[in-house]
Amino acid sequence: MTEKRKRILNLLTIAGFSLYFIILFSERLAAVILSPTHGAEYALNAKLTFNYIAYAVTALSLAAGSVLFVRLFVMVGRSLRGGKEYLFEEHAKEWCVAATVLLFGGMMHTGFTLAGVQFVSYGFLIGAMIVKCVACCMSGEDKTVAILSVIYITLFSMSIPVCYISFMRLALRVPFFISEFLAVLLLVPAFGWQLLRYMRRGVADFTPVIPCAMALLSGAVVALQWTEDVNLFVLIFAVLTLVCYCASVPILRKRLSHTGSLLSKNKEGSMQEEQTEGEEQK
Repeated sequence: MTEKRKRILNLLTIAGFSLYFIILFSERLAAVILSPTHGAEYALNAKLTFNYIAYAVTALSLAAGSVLFVRLFVMVGRSLRGGKEYLFEEHAKEWCVAATVLLFGGMMHTGFTLAGVQFVSYGFLIGAMIVKCVACCMSGEDKTVAILSVIYITLFSMSIPVCYISFMRLALRVPFFISEFLAVLLLVPAFGWQLLRYMRRGVADFTPVIPCAMALLSGAVVALQWTEDVNLFVLIFAVLTLVCYCASVPILRKRLSHTGSLLSKNKEGSMQEEQTEGEEQK
């Protein structure tokens, strides 16, 4: 891959993360500002415990996320002013941590939540992963591994349930609230880890712990809410995530083992060549 293409892909990756932040931050900030007295049951003056927790999480997410992203924007600006190239890969951890922190706020349903705008922001984040996939393919890495990883991470991100208010009977309401907040608390960092791993290595983490945790937590949310409303979105993407995982693992094992065998053969061949050269020198 040429240096020009590398620079273009690097800029596109930074742009994807930046637009994700700008759009989601703006949407969440507007929701927090407009919702104290408006938003029906999601308004703060509705005096519901859920709202206090949701708005607190959203506010903390916005504050921490803005600090992290502004710091990154400043670093990019300094590099541009200094005539130096800012490489995303060298700062992938900071970008992925910032994106994950902001996502906590995105998983809280508040008054004036604009789901369409949120999906646009998530689209730019997914776009950054696709750019990484293109970079992996153009640099000669395994295309199947890169593509399956993007699909798996995208499906997994969609299987994380958003926290909603529920008015079901108290015996189910408390476990439901606990399960949905717990799902966000554990699955959002899991997504952040997947995102970081992919942006660094070009491959997702296909260990069974993450999809099993998703199935348990997202499944609990769907099951507890079933009598009030069926969350088809989470249910469908949870199933698709598990299907993708089960279908991908055998393929990846085969391809990675094949790659490993090729590497070992190449290593053995190079060792034999070195031995031959040594004998000839003697």
